[in-house]
Order: sequence, then C-alpha cells, then structure tokens
Amino acid sequence: MNIKFCFCVFAFCVISNIYGQLEPGALMGIPNVSNADMIISGAAQGIQAGTLVYNQDVGSLYQFDGTNWIRLAEEIRKTIVLNRSAAGNNTLLPNTTNTYFDFPLNASHTQVNTGGVFTVLGNGRIQISEAGTYLMSAELSTNNMPAGDTKYIIGAFRNGNLIGYLTRGFASLPNQDWWGGTGVLMYNLNANDIIGFRYVLNNNGNALSARFLNIGMTKI
Repeated sequence: MNIKFCFCVFAFCVISNIYGQLEPGALMGIPNVSNADMIISGAAQGIQAGTLVYNQDVGSLYQFDGTNWIRLAEEIRKTIVLNRSAAGNNTLLPNTTNTYFDFPLNASHTQVNTGGVFTVLGNGRIQISEAGTYLMSAELSTNNMPAGDTKYIIGAFRNGNLIGYLTRGFASLPNQDWWGGTGVLMYNLNANDIIGFRYVLNNNGNALSARFLNIGMTKI
C-alpha cells in the first residue's frame, strides 16, 4: 500500500512539473497550461504522443504528436448553415431589373448553428457577435430559368453596404431550363455586424420558381 501511495505521489509531481498546477475541477482532468508551459515542455520532458492539454492563454485544446503541440480543431465549430429545398412549395424568386432581393431563408431554415456567434434576424440576414475572419457562401437555383441571357448576382452586404460578389454573370440558355449559382467570400468582420445575402435575377419582373437555397458562414 505504501509503495502504491508513493508511486501515485511521484506521478502527480511529474505531471505537475511538466504542465503546471492543475486547476480544481479541470474538465475531464485535462491539465490547464499557459503558453510558457507548452513552450518549455515537449519530448525532452518525457511527454507521450497523444497527450492533451488545455492552453488557457489561447482557449483551445492541444495534442502532443511526439515532437510538437498541435492545436485541435475548434472544440465547437462556429458555423451556421441555412438550407431550403423549395420543391413543390411554390417558393418564388421575385425580381426587378438590376434590383437586389433578400434570400428567402430565415431562422426556420436553420440546419446548423454552433458556437453561439450567429443570430438570424430575417430573410438572408445574420448578425455575428464575435470579430474575426469569416468564410461566407451562398447558393440559389431555379427550375425555370428563361432562354437567352439572364443577368444574375449573389452579393454579400455588411450593415447594408455591398462588400463583395459571391458570383455574378449572365446565364445563357438556348431554352428554359434549370440553373443555379453559388460562390464564396472571405471577409474580416466586426462584432455585431449584420451580414445580408441578396440576389439579382433580371427576368423582366417575372418571378422564378426557387429550387435549392443555401447560406453558410464559418468563423475561421
């Protein structure tokens, strides 16, 4: 019994020397360390590959690969996805020549919303609560795009101001047919910015039938 007790004390002392003082109640017993703790620790300290620590300065989990500390992917990915399959429900894409319209996607179409940074305010409008770089995507399609050259735009707006085109051009079809457009944009945003996803479809004011609609944002 005494031998086992001494071994446990020794093991705890080794871990404490490598990682620093364990905080009471640390999640699942994963050591909380500082950047400085991680810099001075490594293979020379006898840490085994696969060891996990929580870097309290960065706010993220790291795993030791035998040589270096590797930051794990976001424990909770900060992502939102709005998705809508409009087949059979008479969802329309209204249009007026060279006029932007909001994507007909709202909170009821949320497929994924993780990380606690996104709030859907209305059709095509999402507010973020954290500053950072965001990857944004949007897609729309119709099953009755008219023949001829039809101008289309998918644009991203920040606080009402256009910040970029996810895609734009002319759809040139010999006959009425299916059509879809999609694109991505990376942009640095501020906390509380409101991002709007809007489209242009020049079809002489004749609404088109929506088919698939999608919006996605990820904080990277």
